[in-house]
Amino acid sequence: MNAWTKDGHPAEHPEPWGLPGAFTTLRKFECGHLPFRDEHLDRLLDSANRIGAKWIPSRKEISGRLDEFLASQPESLDGLIRICLFDGLLGVSSRPALSDGNPVKGRLLEYRRPEPLAKSTAETQLYGRLSELDVATEDWILIDPEGRDIRESATSNLIFARGSDLLIPEKFILQGIVLNQLIPFLECEFSVTRGAPKKKELRRFDEIILCGTGRGVAPLTALPELGWTSRDNQVHQKARSQYQELVQP
Repeated sequence: MNAWTKDGHPAEHPEPWGLPGAFTTLRKFECGHLPFRDEHLDRLLDSANRIGAKWIPSRKEISGRLDEFLASQPESLDGLIRICLFDGLLGVSSRPALSDGNPVKGRLLEYRRPEPLAKSTAETQLYGRLSELDVATEDWILIDPEGRDIRESATSNLIFARGSDLLIPEKFILQGIVLNQLIPFLECEFSVTRGAPKKKELRRFDEIILCGTGRGVAPLTALPELGWTSRDNQVHQKARSQYQELVQP
């Protein structure tokens, strides 16, 4: 972990969850490739603006600190790189990429994100609770406490599939960078409707697919609390194949 003050001095990187701040997470492949780097930096700055961050460094400064951090890491690092903007502090850290493509078992969590369009480190009730899971193979599937619709997971966007018909949540979520890249392909290959299913509607879907930086494109195998189990894998296989093309250097 590396961190710098707004004056450029080295500092200790804090535990992020619960602190005011914005973040984004990039995937670094062993070959050194960081897919969608520019999109991630834009997302970080947008999130910082949305939460009213007291200090927002320039895109050039963030990019330079990212390069400095990467130069200190092993070239063979296959992992996730998280950039955080706290009050007066910029932090960069890495961890192994353990969840890419893994089948996921869902656990239900009632939660509504206070600012859905921002990635905020202050959401300790969401991101802090990931420590309760084996994140490589488990995820929190979020259900809105009032509307009872299912919009996203703690780490990923969701695609609900019934045959070749897809339902993809759009409102009150942060549409992630991986999903943004996949949407044109999905709209060509499948019939896509935007919306979020209610809890009682979940059983009619054959597949639920997770899309995110850490997971890439991964299948949800089951959501036991709602009695849902995957019955197909065709949409996942096609979306996963397209994702692998998108992240090539």
